[in-house]
Amino acid sequence: MTPRTASPERTSTRDRIVEAALRLFSERGTASVSVRDLAVAADVTVPGLYYHFASKAELIQAVYQARGMGRSIDELEPDELPRPGPLEARIVEHARQSFDRLLEDEEFLRLMHREAVLGDSDALDVGRVMRERYRARWRTVLADSTDVDPAAELDAAADVIATFLWGLFVEYLNHHDPTVVARIDDLARMLAPSLRTSP
Repeated sequence: MTPRTASPERTSTRDRIVEAALRLFSERGTASVSVRDLAVAADVTVPGLYYHFASKAELIQAVYQARGMGRSIDELEPDELPRPGPLEARIVEHARQSFDRLLEDEEFLRLMHREAVLGDSDALDVGRVMRERYRARWRTVLADSTDVDPAAELDAAADVIATFLWGLFVEYLNHHDPTVVARIDDLARMLAPSLRTSP
């Protein structure tokens, strides 16, 4: 759902709700924070909170977006877009940027992953939306490469990349080995030939 745009006062109230949600979710997780807890922490009424967010899931999604995650390719800053060029270079560049973002948000992502694993339905719903957006973004990155085959299976490739990066991130969380990022180059080297136009 698209956020309502309104006066600066409403915008600041919305921001205050998102900040309170981030703080409470970080302290207690999503499942144990009620809408009433969120309203009290943001100094709004429960109906006031629902004016800005139709559901707790929508608020969780807004927290992700406030952290810079779950954006479509059109919402990325110019310096976050991969440079025009061949598949392999674009995969490496965008994957490294994506992995760096995962590392920047390590604690938040660890918490949200835990909530999803524990079965919080709101966290699961938002996780599905974020994954769909992330895969769509990867599909666009691949499709805009200069040497992509128009018949290539870009949806499957986007799935492979997204799954690989999450697995790499989980491995990093387990071992804190910064050298795992070098595997991105290996993935690009293996994947790009299957997506390129024939010479």
